[in-house]
Amino acid sequence: MKINLPQSIRTNLFCLLFFHALFTAIGQTAQEPAPKLVVGIVIDQMRYDYLYKYQDHYSEDGFKRLLREGFSYDSTNYNYIPTVTAAGHSSIYTGTTPSKHGIVGNSWYDRQMGAEVSNVGDDNVRITGSVVPNPYGKSPVRLLAPTITDELRTEMGEEAKVISVSLKDRGAILPGGRKANAAYWHDYSSSPGYFVTSSFYRDSLPDWVVSFNEEGRSEKYMGQTWNTLLPLKEYDESAPDDNPHESIMKGKDAPVFPYDLAAIRDQYRRGEPYLNVLWATPFGNTLLKDFAIRALREEQLGQDETTDMLCISFSSPDVAGHTFGPQSVEVQDMYLRLDRDIAELLNTLDKEVGADNYLLFLTSDHGVHPVVSYAVKNGLPAGLAVIPKYQQDLNFALGLKFGAFQWIESFGVDQVYLNHKLIKEQGVSLREMQQAVAEFMEKQREVRYALTASDLEENKYDSGLQEMMQNGFYADRSGDVMLIYQPGVTPTYDFRTPITAVRGASHGLGYEPDTHVPLVWFGAGIPSGASPRMVHPTDIAPTLARLLNLKAPDKATGDVLGELFEAAPAIPQE
Repeated sequence: MKINLPQSIRTNLFCLLFFHALFTAIGQTAQEPAPKLVVGIVIDQMRYDYLYKYQDHYSEDGFKRLLREGFSYDSTNYNYIPTVTAAGHSSIYTGTTPSKHGIVGNSWYDRQMGAEVSNVGDDNVRITGSVVPNPYGKSPVRLLAPTITDELRTEMGEEAKVISVSLKDRGAILPGGRKANAAYWHDYSSSPGYFVTSSFYRDSLPDWVVSFNEEGRSEKYMGQTWNTLLPLKEYDESAPDDNPHESIMKGKDAPVFPYDLAAIRDQYRRGEPYLNVLWATPFGNTLLKDFAIRALREEQLGQDETTDMLCISFSSPDVAGHTFGPQSVEVQDMYLRLDRDIAELLNTLDKEVGADNYLLFLTSDHGVHPVVSYAVKNGLPAGLAVIPKYQQDLNFALGLKFGAFQWIESFGVDQVYLNHKLIKEQGVSLREMQQAVAEFMEKQREVRYALTASDLEENKYDSGLQEMMQNGFYADRSGDVMLIYQPGVTPTYDFRTPITAVRGASHGLGYEPDTHVPLVWFGAGIPSGASPRMVHPTDIAPTLARLLNLKAPDKATGDVLGELFEAAPAIPQE
């Protein structure tokens, strides 16, 4: 018998059925078991286009496998300035911007100390495991927001292990957060190049790290020759091997293959650190991959029902990019070889943990823009912002207006710090002086915007570069005036080198080449596909929290990436 219900009742019934199905699906998703292991891969200075620019030469089991079997967000952009390593790693793992986590740069001026401070510097701890005593301690104490790794350890207890590894100290420490079992990085300051940690985490190295260090892998890789993986003629995605936009390594006459690392090492004086040369080669990636796999096995990550996390930050692409530039054969060859390292890592995870038992994401802390000399040659926007000249001219202009004093306490790459004590003693309005600085700097042709601390604290910017500047501003650490340069402009402290002679690339401007990075999810429960939707690296931590059934980190401002979860249930038909 057919019953004809009134339209209002049918509509209400339809809504009840829909929301019952929706919340049932959400509840079922929340109960799904978490993966045994999460692997976070950050490739320092990897632009999004590198996934495809070199694709014809990639293997089937590295980047191509991630794209084929995983889910890619093709419009992942950083939403703050400056786009630098420390800020990037912090934002990925806290789920928020420097305005909340406080890491406003790789370093910044500390008014109380009257000096520049490192993002991970900590005089209250010491380096554990260095070859020679190291008085410069490292820890995450300057990171002012909890990480997703902290949340994992907080909610799942000590059975959840977190190991974070990198060549750079900040690439290991900031992802590991305050509660990691350990963060390990490569100490190149003295031979033989050990992986070390901080007494913040451990007072001694575990036996497996000691054993790895004693194998002398850094020196072994430093004794090899770096040549191209493929015949040089196949690198047609890059500029010629010998071009004037690349830095030249010590002992070589030109920036060309092959690189005899042992011969380069011999150019260094006795006792002079040379293992940072290794960082500029693909062997730096391979060394870190070796160490990460050893950590996976020795720490027995992913071997029980409690989720563990392994954070891996590949630093060598950044060093190579700064040294040779994104147009170089060297950078292309590094990515072709890193592709093979990624493939080996995935294969190891399949065997050691199980293909259905681990979840992986791959992203980058920032991109890179073209070498300015290369940009000039090819008709692209380019310029040099000479910081010492700015400081000299600005101090002169402030002297004319407010009196002949040293009003500037520190002039960083993109921050101007004024002398607050002097300003107060002289009875000058801080706001007025900040505004005078901003007006002067905006008249410089290389500067696009100059915003005062007062503006950034009191106003709300909802779009564009001003919003990105505000997201990168932390009042207690940022300067009185924050600068953003024109597209293609590179800050420099060098008065002498003309723009056409600049070698090596830079980043941090906040434009597309710097902000657009890959974001690929792969593994347990991740659908295959892609989305063109604009997302941000700050979305990673909240999404991980949802996938692991955890609370998001306290200061997280990113969104959960809904495409990674089951689609909403079909709408019931009337």
